[in-house]
Amino acid sequence: MSTVNSSTTSSYVSSSYVSGLTDLDTAELVEDAYNTKMEVADTIEAEVDDIELQIAAFEDLQDLLEALQDAAEALTASAELDSLRDDVWVGKSAYLSSSDANTTASDVLGVLVDDEAAAGSYTIEITQLATAHKLGGDTYDDSASALGLAGTINLVAGDDYTATDIEITDDMSLDEIADAINEQSSATGVRASVLQISDDEYMLVLSAIDTGQEITFDTDGADTTLAASLGLTNADGSYANELVTADQAIFSVDGVEVTRSSNSVDDVIDGVTLYLYAEEEGTEITLEIEEDASSVYDAIEAFVTAYNDLRSFVITNQTYEAGEGAGEDAVLFGDSLLSSSVTSVYGALSFSEDSSTYATLSSIGITFDESNYLVIDSETLEEALVSDFDEIADLFSLSTDTNSDELLVSGADGSYTGTFTIDITTDADGNITSASVGGDTSLFTVSGNQIIGVDGSEYEGVKLYFGGDSSDSIDVTISSGLAYEMMNVLDTYTDSSDGLISARIERLEEQTSNLEDEIDDVTADATAYAEKLTERYSALEAKMYQLQLLREQLEALWGNDE
Repeated sequence: MSTVNSSTTSSYVSSSYVSGLTDLDTAELVEDAYNTKMEVADTIEAEVDDIELQIAAFEDLQDLLEALQDAAEALTASAELDSLRDDVWVGKSAYLSSSDANTTASDVLGVLVDDEAAAGSYTIEITQLATAHKLGGDTYDDSASALGLAGTINLVAGDDYTATDIEITDDMSLDEIADAINEQSSATGVRASVLQISDDEYMLVLSAIDTGQEITFDTDGADTTLAASLGLTNADGSYANELVTADQAIFSVDGVEVTRSSNSVDDVIDGVTLYLYAEEEGTEITLEIEEDASSVYDAIEAFVTAYNDLRSFVITNQTYEAGEGAGEDAVLFGDSLLSSSVTSVYGALSFSEDSSTYATLSSIGITFDESNYLVIDSETLEEALVSDFDEIADLFSLSTDTNSDELLVSGADGSYTGTFTIDITTDADGNITSASVGGDTSLFTVSGNQIIGVDGSEYEGVKLYFGGDSSDSIDVTISSGLAYEMMNVLDTYTDSSDGLISARIERLEEQTSNLEDEIDDVTADATAYAEKLTERYSALEAKMYQLQLLREQLEALWGNDE
């Protein structure tokens, strides 16, 4: 017979105990004794459940803080040349418009803008597109029969390819001649095809791979009669049937005429590739290059969303009703780690940049509502991004400045913020011999033109580049920005190796493990006690059963005497 207790922790089962020999319910006695012992384990199990809820809550908090940290990182920038950066603050957008209301600008011109492109406006007019040179030959009845022509064609298109001999034999058809030419296309820059004009008219067509490049035939030492026999050239070497001339692209940028051999042009405006689609002489296409305010708006919106998700978690865990206490889901109610992380977040959000216009979140239309959620006034934020993009960048991201064009802040990790004066000393040849702040030369090391903050010093992470050739004292200002501040304060909590949250979770998991060991010990003790009782009650019940049998026998004998 087995016994099962009502504990949520475990149950006692005995496979060796046989009950029912007497009216005494010894099985229930064993079960009651076992359950009494296991009440301690049930109490510990409830404690384990509470701790596991805390662990899950801290894991949620970790995820939310990491999401906010990632959103903040998207709004930061490196202190280096724009051409080396890829952050949201150097992104550019291009807009096209046409002077002719009946002409769609994007049908005339395409544009690809890199981050290095400077903001500005350009007027472009396309008067001629570059075209690929095409030559046609004589027509033949079919393209599969041998033409009986033999010799060498030496051809090339443009200076970027190599003139190459192509051998033609008398058993080759028009299709096979085209194949022979195409086998050398990568060398010659010329492709061949067979054009079917009608049922019994086939023409060999040569096309230059690149626009603006003429197909030429070598007249020095090569047999040029084969090109004439195919109808590609006249006897004097001139083109017999020029289908498309090799025109150059002609267009103007702000009134300056430009000629290129291709309709894809990437060497006229820095960071901009132009794609010429159509000739529209007299129609001006305006190209406007601006900072990518749309991507920045999206990044700011993602940042606000990440904060609001955290805020919702905080509200849930801070719910309290008078007379009833903390809410059922307020697992971390009153927890100091939750409180300190929230305080750190609020502190970073209150960051103020030394700016005349856009110094705080509220100045760009981002404010707290009555529940401390962030809300965006889209009109105010959009206006701020358009009116002074650089100031918004300084509010969120690291910004640097010096009072000399000779000194550039080429690197900064956001750990130092403030203003300092660096005294740079050079020798007679203009080489830097030392760099000091307040007379202390141990704070920076010098490597060529680079001045690097020493590890462990206040200026660790700061890198300067000096382009001057004489000693100078220069003021340097570095401001971390709201997003950098947020990243730095959150790292204290979210770092996977030594962050405060991971440390708390580790301690709670260790506590859970110890409690589960206690449960195992209590369970083992209760089981051993139940087994001893089972043995005792089994022996007792057996003796009682024997006595019962004896009494029945005596009663039977006494009854027979009567």
